[in-house]
Amino acid sequence: MLTTLSLLLIIPFPAGDVLLPEGPAARAWASVDPRDALSDEWLKELGEDAPAILSHPDPWSQPATWGSWGRWLASGERTSQESGALALLAARSGRPKDAWSHYAALVADPASAAAVMPRLLPGVPADLPPDAPLPVGSLLRPTPPPGALDAARGVVAPVTASATFQVGEAQVRLVISIERAGVEAKLHHLSGEPASLHVQLPELPSREVRVTYIDWLRQETPNDPLLVELKPGMDGPVHLFGRFMPREEHLPALPKERLPAQLIEAGLWLEIEAGSSPTALQAAAADAITTCLGVPGGVRRAGAPSSSTPSAGTIVSLSDGPSGARTLSRIAGATEAWINSR
Repeated sequence: MLTTLSLLLIIPFPAGDVLLPEGPAARAWASVDPRDALSDEWLKELGEDAPAILSHPDPWSQPATWGSWGRWLASGERTSQESGALALLAARSGRPKDAWSHYAALVADPASAAAVMPRLLPGVPADLPPDAPLPVGSLLRPTPPPGALDAARGVVAPVTASATFQVGEAQVRLVISIERAGVEAKLHHLSGEPASLHVQLPELPSREVRVTYIDWLRQETPNDPLLVELKPGMDGPVHLFGRFMPREEHLPALPKERLPAQLIEAGLWLEIEAGSSPTALQAAAADAITTCLGVPGGVRRAGAPSSSTPSAGTIVSLSDGPSGARTLSRIAGATEAWINSR
């Protein structure tokens, strides 16, 4: 398990109640003045659809999200507000590395950096104003700290981040750490009344949580939200731990220096089961991705090529459920990497 030594990796900043590992995201947070009021005014620059999309608990389940994502990503000169929106969408699709990369672009916009942070750490509900206390019983979905994937691979030492926030009438601190074995979250009751909340331990694109513990007691379900009860005078924090296992599934590879000729010439095709019909979500995803990449493509049924869907091209099998959502998330991340490299 993680040791207290990992806490020494936190670099404190005077900008507020969040501590991040040293790096671009921490520098963006350091630009925030804690005396300034938090506000969601930044959303007004993103269009009328932005509040509904970014306040949805599962935005990637909505076809409209893909259109807005593509518009914000391919913007001629990306604004800080667009970077903030992309950070939140990346976090909600389980891509913490991309989320913190987009967040780092907010270094010149402290107001947006301040408003976006609570949705990343401690991971407050998307529909809650950034300055509002959490209602008792709320669900936290913290984003893993910058460098989480390398820490999970054992390439670097464990990484840790923390955030202080209010739940009802209680002040609470979350400390979240990632190491090769898994993810650990510590919840400290700092002051105030008793409080309870739920915490969803985060996973990574190549790691899933197979076993969870509360105060080292193994839970029956692999990674359901965990109930945390906090009271004044507790001897120590409530410990949550999720043990990582590699995901046993093939995910599309990220692009290298240039797009493959096969992709440019014959397009990208999301292939669904032979007996299925494309859903509005799949069609919206294919349209947004191919438009951003500037290639042909769409959704096609397996084994049923036609004149409008040639047999050549880059074909990605798209299953239903969480596995298919992770595949689309991986393609979205690859598309972002390509657009950002241009």
